[in-house]
Amino acid sequence: MDYKISNSAKKVTLGVAAVGLVFLIIGLFQQKDFVYAKKINDHSIEVKYNGKAGLDKQQKLKESMIAKMHGYNLEFHDGSHHDDHANHSEGTSPITTKSELHLNDAKSHDIHHDSSIEIVEATLTNHQEHDAHSEHNNNGEQNTHEGHGTNDDHGHHGPTFLWKVHLSHIADDNDHETGHNESGADQLVNMISDGDIAFFDSGFRRFWSNLLVNGFFFFGISLGALFYLALHYATESGWGVVLLRILEGIMSAMPIGMIVLAIVFIAGSFGAHHIYAWMDPEITDPNSSHFDSIIYGKKAYLNLPFFWIRVIAYFTVFYLFLRWFKKKSKQEDNEGGTETHFKMYRRAALFLVFFAVFSSTMSWDFIMSIDAHWFSTLFGWYCFSGIWLSGMIMVMMITLYLRKAGYLPFVNESHIHDVGKWMFALSFLWSYLWFSQFMLIWYSNIPEEVIYYTQRIGNYRHLFFGTFIVNFFFPMVFLMSADTKRSAGYLIVIGLVIFIGHWFDVFNMVMPGTLFDQWGLGLLEIGMFMLFLGTFVYTVLNAITKSPLLQKNHPFLEESKHHEF
Repeated sequence: MDYKISNSAKKVTLGVAAVGLVFLIIGLFQQKDFVYAKKINDHSIEVKYNGKAGLDKQQKLKESMIAKMHGYNLEFHDGSHHDDHANHSEGTSPITTKSELHLNDAKSHDIHHDSSIEIVEATLTNHQEHDAHSEHNNNGEQNTHEGHGTNDDHGHHGPTFLWKVHLSHIADDNDHETGHNESGADQLVNMISDGDIAFFDSGFRRFWSNLLVNGFFFFGISLGALFYLALHYATESGWGVVLLRILEGIMSAMPIGMIVLAIVFIAGSFGAHHIYAWMDPEITDPNSSHFDSIIYGKKAYLNLPFFWIRVIAYFTVFYLFLRWFKKKSKQEDNEGGTETHFKMYRRAALFLVFFAVFSSTMSWDFIMSIDAHWFSTLFGWYCFSGIWLSGMIMVMMITLYLRKAGYLPFVNESHIHDVGKWMFALSFLWSYLWFSQFMLIWYSNIPEEVIYYTQRIGNYRHLFFGTFIVNFFFPMVFLMSADTKRSAGYLIVIGLVIFIGHWFDVFNMVMPGTLFDQWGLGLLEIGMFMLFLGTFVYTVLNAITKSPLLQKNHPFLEESKHHEF
């Protein structure tokens, strides 16, 4: 029986993708730059920038703040070394140099004419920088320049700079006319929050981060389907033969994820975004102020040439196996016999060998290297369990849809029940690995390891633990019974919940290392997810139309048709 995608299916899938694209565009235009401000009191604020900004860009930001704050003196202090301006007045002797900022344009000249503007910039002397580097080189300790130190809450992605800005009002003759209903601190925080004071080149990090989340998630679904297809052949299972064409359709969408991930990696290689800090050559340059000793120690593995060799190897191997399995599947339909079947059996076993290695190293490269200071020996297995489970959920959803549409009369409740058991079992595997990784790292309390969880518990607490609750308790409560694993209604609802839960799991893997505490769930996130989901499902359904839904000459076909619980 051949499947032909219906007009309603086209409208729904492409409609979801179109709406997602609209949301994505709107959300993208709503993005502001990566400059954030927090009020300390009426006279002081904290300003943080998390993008790629040299001294010239920092100076431009200061100029912009000064130009906007008429009638105020602004003093800038390095927030990584000093608590606030009050500390300076209490006798603290910070390492600072005091200089007056001279603005060249006419507007800024007028500002200088109206009020004196003084900037206190916290800088290290050349001698102190040399000493810091010498200490690092002699003792192997981590350099803390530019937010890359171990004491930074954000690890290697710490803020490019953190300022404490003190504002002092300059009284003038116009005060009685204009009034001051809000403090200078409130005014400055509002202008930064509204994007009136910002950098243009930093606001797309959220876009790139979401692109990585969705690219990896949907690529993982296809890869999970490919893995299970190979596992099915390698173990010579009979019950799931009637579902193999569904697996082939899902894994056919893998090139979408490959292309998206390749775009993310190419952009990062050329400095278009800074998701992967180790891609910055200054990070591993001992003479740079951005030098990071920990990433330098991993340079043999985390370098662009070797990274691209691995990426090409992953994508090439997966794509070749994908094409080979689909080709041999059609060949088996035409030729019959067992010769092709045993070729697929041997090739599936070979694929599992590659997958055993690549699934771990791929997760290190694509996800774990975002937090390059951190590592976990369980991370590869943890990612693998989520990939496999997401693939099985998609198998379930597509199967139930086609069965309801009357295209899978040979799929009975026992088949549905077995897929439900896989969902149940893999949910527990994922939960076990999630808890094991968390418990071992949290109990050992090693700073370079536990930072991964302090970031997530501190800034993503509800999302972090909520993801675990959804992905563990929902399957445990609702899929424990055999009846629920046979019910299409239950499986659809629970499958959708777990599916979204695992998207949030990938979200939790990526965002804390790229956006830190400045994350959000808005139109950009919703739109990109809908765009990928609609495109992915349409691609899968279209791929299923290319071959008959039943492998008519598979040796175990009759066993599968008469499969009973």
